[in-house]
Amino acid sequence: MDWRALRPYLAAASVVVLLFVAGVVALSHSEAPVGGSPQVSGSPTLDAAPTPESSTAQSPAPTKDPVATEIDRLRAAARVAPGPPGRRITGDFSQQPDLYAAEFVRRLLTQDYRTSRAEHLAWVQSEAAQTSEPLVVGLVPRELRDHLAVYSVTDATGQTPAVPVRNAWTALGLQDAYTTVRIERVTEPLAWSTAVSSGRISDPGVTGREVAASVTLHYRKQGKAVTSTSSVALTLNVEGPPTRGSWGFVTAVTYSSLAVSAS
Repeated sequence: MDWRALRPYLAAASVVVLLFVAGVVALSHSEAPVGGSPQVSGSPTLDAAPTPESSTAQSPAPTKDPVATEIDRLRAAARVAPGPPGRRITGDFSQQPDLYAAEFVRRLLTQDYRTSRAEHLAWVQSEAAQTSEPLVVGLVPRELRDHLAVYSVTDATGQTPAVPVRNAWTALGLQDAYTTVRIERVTEPLAWSTAVSSGRISDPGVTGREVAASVTLHYRKQGKAVTSTSSVALTLNVEGPPTRGSWGFVTAVTYSSLAVSAS
C-alpha cells in the first residue's frame, strides 16, 4: 500500500472533508486547507448578456450543495447512546495520544459479528469527544458534533466504512465471523504537524494520528475455518489535555483497507 496516498490528511471522502473544506473556505479564501485541497473559486461572472438561443434553452436542474447534503445525512442518522462507562479506554492508554489512538483503532476494528453491532457502536459513542476546531469540524452545527464519532465510522458515502453496515454485520455473523487486529505503527500526519507549526490549529487539545494495522477476518466457508488478512490505515482526530482530562475520539477522517492474504 502506498501510505503517501493518505497524506492529504483532511481531504477525506467522508462528511468531514466536505464540511472541512467548506469551513476553511468560509474562514479564508486566501489560505489553503490543511490537506492541500485546491482552492474553491467563487461563482463565475458573465462577460456578456446571454444570446437568444441560450436564454430560451432549458436550464439544468439546480444541484444541491454537497455540504448541505452531508449535514442532512448527519442530522438524519440514528442517534446512539453511550455504552457502559466500564468499557471505556482508561489508564495509560487514555493519557497519551499515540497510545489512545492505537488502542481505539484496535478496539474499533476488533469486531465479533456474532455479537450486537449496536453494542459496538455504543462503545464508540462512549469514547466520543468534541472540538470546536474549524479545521476539524468545518461547518458541522454545534448540536450535531456529538454524533460525528459514530457517523464517521459507519457512513463513508460510497466507500467501505470502518464498521460494516447492519446487513453486512448480520451476514458475517451467520458465517461465525470475527476479526483480530495487530497495530503496526502510529504516526502524526505531516499535514497535521505542518498546520500546528504554522499556527493554524486553535484548539490546543486536538491532534491527529494515522494508525496502520493488520486485520485478520476469521470465518467459516462450507464448514471450514478460513481467514483473510488486510492492511488497514485509519486517520483520526482525538481530543485530550489540556482541553479535557483524558483523550477521546472526535472523528475518523480517512479509512482504507487492502487485502493482502487469504488461507
